[in-house]
Amino acid sequence: MKNTQLHQITAFFFTLLLCVTTWAAPPATSPYVTDPQNAYVQDATSQGIGNVNMILCIMNAMNVSGSGMLNKGSYIALVDMNKCKAQGGGGGSTSTSSGASASTNFMTALVDATRASSTTPMISNIWMSMTEQGVAQDIYIKVTATSSPSDVPPYGVFRMDYIGFPAGTTATANMNGYIDSSSSTLQYYETETSSGRLTQLSMSAGSTTTGSGSMHVMANNNGTMIPADYNFYFNSNNFRRSDLTNDQCFDRALANADKSVWQYGTYNANDGTRVDMTNPSFQVLATQGANKYYGYASYYGINFQGLDVTSIADASPISGLTVTDQRPNNTTTYNLSKVGGKLTKWTKNTTTLGAMDGIPFTFFGDMTNQTTAPNAVLTAIGTGGSFQNWQMQWNSNGANAGKFTVNGVQSCSNTGCNTTTFTDVPVVGSNFNTAAISGWSNSFGGSINIPSAGRAHIAGDSVSYFTQSLVIPGSASAPTTLFCLSNCPDVASIAAANTGAAATSPFNATTANQWFNAPTNVNVSYTFGSNGLMIGTTPMTITNATYFTNNTMYSFGVQSGNLYDTAFTACPGGSPFTGLCQPSDPAAYYTWQTGTNQWSQSLWLTNAATSAVIAFDPPQNVSYTIPTGTTYGTWAGKTIMLQFNGFGNLQGIPGHCVNPVDNTVVTCSTPNVRYVPEFSIPDAGTMTLGSTPLIVKALNAEIRLKNLGPGNATPACSGMTLATQPLPSASGLHNMSNPTDAFWLGNKATPASSTPKVIDGVVQ
Repeated sequence: MKNTQLHQITAFFFTLLLCVTTWAAPPATSPYVTDPQNAYVQDATSQGIGNVNMILCIMNAMNVSGSGMLNKGSYIALVDMNKCKAQGGGGGSTSTSSGASASTNFMTALVDATRASSTTPMISNIWMSMTEQGVAQDIYIKVTATSSPSDVPPYGVFRMDYIGFPAGTTATANMNGYIDSSSSTLQYYETETSSGRLTQLSMSAGSTTTGSGSMHVMANNNGTMIPADYNFYFNSNNFRRSDLTNDQCFDRALANADKSVWQYGTYNANDGTRVDMTNPSFQVLATQGANKYYGYASYYGINFQGLDVTSIADASPISGLTVTDQRPNNTTTYNLSKVGGKLTKWTKNTTTLGAMDGIPFTFFGDMTNQTTAPNAVLTAIGTGGSFQNWQMQWNSNGANAGKFTVNGVQSCSNTGCNTTTFTDVPVVGSNFNTAAISGWSNSFGGSINIPSAGRAHIAGDSVSYFTQSLVIPGSASAPTTLFCLSNCPDVASIAAANTGAAATSPFNATTANQWFNAPTNVNVSYTFGSNGLMIGTTPMTITNATYFTNNTMYSFGVQSGNLYDTAFTACPGGSPFTGLCQPSDPAAYYTWQTGTNQWSQSLWLTNAATSAVIAFDPPQNVSYTIPTGTTYGTWAGKTIMLQFNGFGNLQGIPGHCVNPVDNTVVTCSTPNVRYVPEFSIPDAGTMTLGSTPLIVKALNAEIRLKNLGPGNATPACSGMTLATQPLPSASGLHNMSNPTDAFWLGNKATPASSTPKVIDGVVQ
């Protein structure tokens, strides 16, 4: 049985498996044509079946049948957990929505697959290591596959057992489960000891078009265990699902479904080859003594499975640790360096208000008397005050041409930001229309600034926006001296913070109260080099984790005010400010961040032979004009900025929220909703990266079926009978780490090579 076919089982459960045909304008043998496209149906039952999706995605990424290693000994496979989590029904991805992380989280698997003959099952013994939420785990897996999925039996015949423990132990399991299709039904059982989560599924089907099943889920919701039960039934046209309260009927037709793409492939439009960064990310192996840790090095950082880099003291380089390149035919050795802070450069770009026509941005301010009615926006949101983070847009056309309109208000908490929208309200207040406006636009990559023109704004007014790039300490392009006059850490404030005391500011007392100018000429200067941001011999890093616990406003790290690579000068004549002033319109500025989390720290590689810093390309902005048509809603025909982070990582599609019960679009303040891209770039969509013409296609996507109404009242589903099926139990669990268990994997094999044979399903 081909391992790649295991993934079909989950797609079948979701009632739809897509085989998408690509355009063949590039050569038929080019990656644009041959790269596979995967899609799964997202449903409310995904909260229970999501782990099945993720588990089978992991198995697919090991590519047992395609590795060429069947009966040839064990091999190493690397699997990107972020991609498999996206396919696990949780929503979110590394490649579409603004603000999504483009990082890679590789898990290491040692695979030993055997098959005695063509008439016997294929048996795969697998040892995996991974880090989940900072906790290293060892996972043992046994798969016995007898036959592939087909019309009958639709699941194929296979059994997969797995158990996970804290790394280095086999006493108390974190999780234990199995998937078994060897009987007339597909049985899935999983329990998670630490969270109390339990999932049970039983599904029967006579073919790939008709079937039914039941599911029980016990999930942890903010410390409270919440049970959920589902019965479902499907035929070739419809899908009915009930949670014993909400009975819903869905249309299975792909043409009527909504699609959200979580990962796009980018190809050269002329020859269909993959387009990647000039200095792309790559796989690495860290060796420290007798221990080996596989990882991934990219512009966003360097991660190693099982190696807690944050506990290692700052050093350039780290002693006793070497890193080797794991790309095919590459034996380069690197040194790894670390600084407990991160410098980001913000570079100015320009556009016009007209180019932002109809594109939302957020703006914090007081909208009292600035709109028609005259306080229509305050009425729209009810109580809450006039100072809000408003969602606004410029309008070049329509009834509000030449005006800003307000159409939403954003609220943020430690769980994220939600926007409540309402009907466009025109801005008419003269104070606002002539003012300088600073805000944030996901579609333009971040912060924006609309300078005052001394008159009402017009479509041709300039808009600046800043793109960010990381600065590697000691790199050739890094600044050597930096200056700060607002929220500036210094020797005393850093020392106080490192005591861990509560209510201690990480900034110089005077600069913490300065904005834009220094009336008493107080500012702070730094040097920047291979040891990071320094004042004299003191690094501007906070290493005491207690400080971030005691000062919750800095729980995600401390970030400085703007830093500049030229000294401040006197405020210009006629300015309302005195003393020293920040540049009014800088081409670039910097910020420094420090904290005990890896995202607040700098890790970089240097060539062990030449000491040259290894560069990774930053994201590149790509202009994309959205097609016209009702499919794209209010975004139709508009031009937005996408962020290209390498092949498979194209971000910046705006999003909205959907209700998983009935798949309808709802406001994001509604409880238990999913945030998804608002539209998808169609296959064969074109754009330009620099001078390279791109053609794009979806690689991984979710499908949400069209809701037809209540299942018991909609003619299409009323004839489907929902019945509870017996669920699997814990009696079927096995411990593959225990020599006394019938499913014991045996002693861990030694791989034929320390270089990965398979990376995310691709044979190296």
